[in-house]
Amino acid sequence: MENDSQLSAHRQRSLQAVMADGLRLYARHFSKFVRSSWLQATVYAIVAGIAMTYFFGSLLPLIATDKALMPESALWGGLLLLFLVAAYVFACAGGVSPLREHWDTDHISRPKHWWGCWPWRLTLKGITTLPRMFWQTIRHGHIGQLVAAALIMLLLVAVATLLLLMPAIILATANIEAQAGIAAGDAIDLPEQIGMLNFLTFTLCSFLQAYIHLATLFPLYYIWGGTKSGQHTENQLETK
Repeated sequence: MENDSQLSAHRQRSLQAVMADGLRLYARHFSKFVRSSWLQATVYAIVAGIAMTYFFGSLLPLIATDKALMPESALWGGLLLLFLVAAYVFACAGGVSPLREHWDTDHISRPKHWWGCWPWRLTLKGITTLPRMFWQTIRHGHIGQLVAAALIMLLLVAVATLLLLMPAIILATANIEAQAGIAAGDAIDLPEQIGMLNFLTFTLCSFLQAYIHLATLFPLYYIWGGTKSGQHTENQLETK
């Protein structure tokens, strides 16, 4: 059994160690995270692909021509809500559930089923538990470390997105420029298959994006773990 005793979350860490150990844990068990959540990531990617295709194909032309946005904007809002739900379920299956096991055992096991894991009880419980965890981290004076880690991960995610998701960025730019040209009275210069091209490109890139964003959970996990470890030490001293 592979053991991550050196990467245990049951001790306090500096900001540098939080970042290094969080990314090391993610890289070491990346294949397990994918096995645990590839189906949820696929659902997330399809929802994102549909939402982006609808935005560029239906909503953006209305915005560019200053036309009424109802009921298109209502449908767009529904797609965004579905997107957020899919992202949350994916994060629980691919990150929160394995990290809970790592907290208890210093080990992350391979999922038992080919379709990964669907931790519904943890997903529902996390709606209230995760905000409490963040509040606990802030309340125990780790807000500086939390903000610094979040900013560093935001920068790393932005760089990784620019490098790995360039096809989606290029396609989005082409859609925006085309709609701006149409609004100015220019001829339509987009191919007839632009809708299918949008869907395939944004869906594939969203799948990759899911696992880029998932990495942000792991430094935060060590920050919260340091908070819990510090609280445990304080309780021991009070007991003595």
